[in-house]
Amino acid sequence: MTDSSSSSTVHTNVLDVGSTRMDNVPVQVTTIQLNKENYLRWSAAITVGIAGRGRIAYVNGRKVEPVEGSIAWDTWYLEDNQVKMWIINSVSSDIQPLILRKKTVWVILEHMYGQKKRKVRVYQLMRDVYSLRQGTRSVAEFYAALKSKWEDLDYHSDLTWKCPQDQMQYMTNEWENRVFLFLSGLNDDYENIRSQILNSDESFSIEDVYARVEVEEQRKLVSNDRRGEEQSTFLSRASVGSSRSSRKCTQCKKLGHTIDFCWDLHPEKKNSKGRPSASKQCDSSVTGPSDRKGSFFAEQLRELRAYLSQADGGSFKILFSS
Repeated sequence: MTDSSSSSTVHTNVLDVGSTRMDNVPVQVTTIQLNKENYLRWSAAITVGIAGRGRIAYVNGRKVEPVEGSIAWDTWYLEDNQVKMWIINSVSSDIQPLILRKKTVWVILEHMYGQKKRKVRVYQLMRDVYSLRQGTRSVAEFYAALKSKWEDLDYHSDLTWKCPQDQMQYMTNEWENRVFLFLSGLNDDYENIRSQILNSDESFSIEDVYARVEVEEQRKLVSNDRRGEEQSTFLSRASVGSSRSSRKCTQCKKLGHTIDFCWDLHPEKKNSKGRPSASKQCDSSVTGPSDRKGSFFAEQLRELRAYLSQADGGSFKILFSS
């Protein structure tokens, strides 16, 4: 006898399954947006995103549409619209209206932008790369702009190699050329680091060159901050001196003091700048403690001689005459 629970059938609504699947589906599968000029780069990124979610068969045509009305068609319709949503959300706003109501979105985009002549696009990219300059960009922003152009050029490359050595030689020359383009596009502030790299016997990759230049940029930022602090300190000191020199006396009409310190009205303040006057310094330096002590005893001696001469009728006059 079989268990009744094992023979029971679970009836699942296809719409409930579909809603559950849609709840877990991401809105985007790539951050690169198609803008009419980057089709190869965009197609490579969107293909990886779609393939990573098991839907690449809807792009390359291997997933055939089932008979409408069947359970297989419901699943196909759900997953096909998921892929369309990913593609529509990864194109610019001016391209979206062109594909919004189309069934074969991928094919339409390929015909519109993928069939563009390679030579024209490569020419545009090469012109942009050779004319690109740092300007107001930071080193990181300038390098990112160049790298984006180089990646587009790599996508358009259709070279075939007869042997690995030829490919290696081409890549070596190409990376050296990119080092030259990066260094030549830097501002004149980086002439020192540019000369050091070009005059070095060592071969640097583009990543090494970028790292060295970015370190130089950070050094310049620190140096500029220190110089700015020194300038602000100097300006604050200069402002104090300028405020002092802007004082004007209403009595003598001269700059540098007020009427409270005018020597015409207060001559006694002429030497009162926190230092003793020259005459006082001279007196204190000439008259020492020994001089003051000698003058004191001489005065006492004179008084004693006068007193004895009056008391004894001059008998002691000879004794103190000297």
